[in-house]
Parts: sequence; C-alpha cells; structure tokens
Amino acid sequence: MTKIQFLVLLLYCSNIIHAQLLIRDVVKKRDTLHRKKNINVSKCVLNETITNDYEILSSAVSESKYVFTARVLSVKKIKRGRKPNVKVLMSYKLYIRLVMKGDVEELKRYVFSGDERSLNGAIVFVDWLRTNKCAYKLYRHSSGIFLSDGFYEDFNGGNLPRMRLLNEPLPLSLYDLDRVNAALKGKCLPS
Repeated sequence: MTKIQFLVLLLYCSNIIHAQLLIRDVVKKRDTLHRKKNINVSKCVLNETITNDYEILSSAVSESKYVFTARVLSVKKIKRGRKPNVKVLMSYKLYIRLVMKGDVEELKRYVFSGDERSLNGAIVFVDWLRTNKCAYKLYRHSSGIFLSDGFYEDFNGGNLPRMRLLNEPLPLSLYDLDRVNAALKGKCLPS
C-alpha cells in the first residue's frame, strides 16, 4: 500500500467516524426532545367511551329507563362550587330522533312539541353531571345517543321537567349505534 492510498483510507475512515459521532449526538438530542414532549401529553385516551367495554355498556343499557338518539339544539355548561371541587353540570336541549328503549306514552308527558303518535321531533331537556374530563363532548347541531334513568320532577324551582343522564352522551356513529343495539338485544359483540 502506497503512502497516498494510506492517506486516502485514513481520511475516509476519519470521515466515517466523525459522521457517526455527529449522528449519535443528533439522535441523543432527538431522543431527549421526544421524551420531553411525552411528559405534557394529555391524560385522555382517544375513543375512551363506554362502548369500548361491552360489559359496562350492557350494564348501563340495562340500568337505563330510556335510550334514544337526539340532535343537540343548545348546550349550557354550569359550574358549581370552588376549586378544586368544582362540579360541572351540562344541560342539553335535545330534538329527539329515535326512541330505542322506554315507554313512549310515559315519555310524552315530559316532552314539548312533537308528533302525537310518536316522539319524533319532540324537544326534551337533559342534565348530566360531568365526572370525567375526557368524556365525549356534544356541541350545538351534533347528534348523540343518550342513556337516561328518568326525570327530575322539579329542578331548581323551575317548572320544566328535566331528564337525568346515567353516563356521558355517546357520539352518533355506526359503531356506537351497533354496540348499543347489540346491548339492547343482549347480544355480545367482539371488540
């Protein structure tokens, strides 16, 4: 091996070693940046609703007196108490689309406007005490599935009967609708 070949080989090897050192330094920086980002990640898990656990869903459906789909006409968020024990009450004005479970004749006494033969198009007021910060939130003009155990007869001295929700409202999607229908019929679905 000549002196020139040796110098070329030495230069080539030194460039490789230098490049590896640079890469290691960059990778360490990226790795620490990535770990720092994960520290501040939200504690909410995507799609963490009761429909993902069939047993919880079936027990919630069996406890419910009414199961229906509705469109949200308005939403009010009412905070009560002082930090850190603040209670958040969500109050919805709903346009009923379909009653899946419940006595329609009994429900007619509590609703406003609507068809006399069915409850399609009826308006009902619903309250839900939000206990989970990660729960699915409904906004005006969105639709959802609601599980209720009945009505309050008198709400804060008001004369409008209000319905109580057992769980957070579910989004009106085919997946959630299939899971609720299966729970209503008592059929088990694979996850």
